[in-house]
Amino acid sequence: MSAQIPLKLLKDFFEDEIIAMNIYEFLKKKSREKKDIFEKFAEMEKGHSEFWKDLTEKTYGIKLKVGMKLRLKILWNKFIALITPLTFMINYLELGERSAYIVYSKLLELVKNDEELYQSVKKIVYDEIEHEGVFMNMLIGEKSRLAKIKDAIYGMTDSLVEILALVIGLVSVIASPLTIGLAGLISAVGGTFSMTSGAYLSSKSQNDLYEGAVEEIKIKEMLARNLLEENLKSALIEKGLSDESAKLLIDAVKEKPEILGILVRSIAMEETPTNPKEVASTTGIYYVLGALPAIVPFFIAAPLGLTSIIAAMIAVLLSSIVSFLTGIFTGVLSGIDIKRKALENVIIILGATAATYLIGTAAKIFLGIEI
Repeated sequence: MSAQIPLKLLKDFFEDEIIAMNIYEFLKKKSREKKDIFEKFAEMEKGHSEFWKDLTEKTYGIKLKVGMKLRLKILWNKFIALITPLTFMINYLELGERSAYIVYSKLLELVKNDEELYQSVKKIVYDEIEHEGVFMNMLIGEKSRLAKIKDAIYGMTDSLVEILALVIGLVSVIASPLTIGLAGLISAVGGTFSMTSGAYLSSKSQNDLYEGAVEEIKIKEMLARNLLEENLKSALIEKGLSDESAKLLIDAVKEKPEILGILVRSIAMEETPTNPKEVASTTGIYYVLGALPAIVPFFIAAPLGLTSIIAAMIAVLLSSIVSFLTGIFTGVLSGIDIKRKALENVIIILGATAATYLIGTAAKIFLGIEI
């Protein structure tokens, strides 16, 4: 084994495998029908973590341990696994495995001159791709439902920011909470028509592109496999692999056609066909629902004797909570950093409301606008 891999990468690989192992072990307890699969994957990830741990010790003389920071990351991921449906987590894990083998594939170029290390990394790449293939099979029939949930979250998030920003901007110039609530409601209803139209057209265009890609891949599988490999290579490069790393990965999996098939399906055909009418209706309905945390406090303010400022504070609090939760679900469904996405959503909410409130206040002071 050579000292070609930087220490930071080895630490990151070790931590990622430890986190994955703990998630699989947790899901083994949570799942009723897939216990064997999660147990098998947990053992494989444990083996990967031990490989990186041993390599680090041999290369740098450092013994990697599970410290407090890593324990907190594990706890956070278990919390996410606890509050989200199993299907959501399987989708998240599928995307995570894809990211893992792409990162590991970059190592193939780095260690290609060290045959022992090259074969070890290649075996890990095989494992991660096979994991994703299993998860893809688990999600057959669920992709459309997950896509529908994504549309719902998209509609809610968009509405939440837009309507909250609007009503908070009106607080400084309109004294009546009911008037502000009505303005928010009218805006939400009007925005629904725009959102549904855009979602319908976007979904329809996506389906046309997907169907064309499916036919193209089928033809290339039968008549021009080399062209399919070139397309896959281009897709891998778009994911961040160098030209050499992409070539090495494809060459490494050629001996296992089923592995190559998984790569084609996951990398070259990421999009999932959707029903344009369902996408439009889902987006529209949840756009209206997303506006409720922003406008309901203003409708109940008058009967309770609350001022517009108090109603605004309640609206911001409710919207922040909803935004944080939608951020968690967005992170799970998209395979991105969950905590960062949730906090990012809240920051956007707070930033948008602060900006519109300042604009409303400026209009009141400098233009004398007040109702």
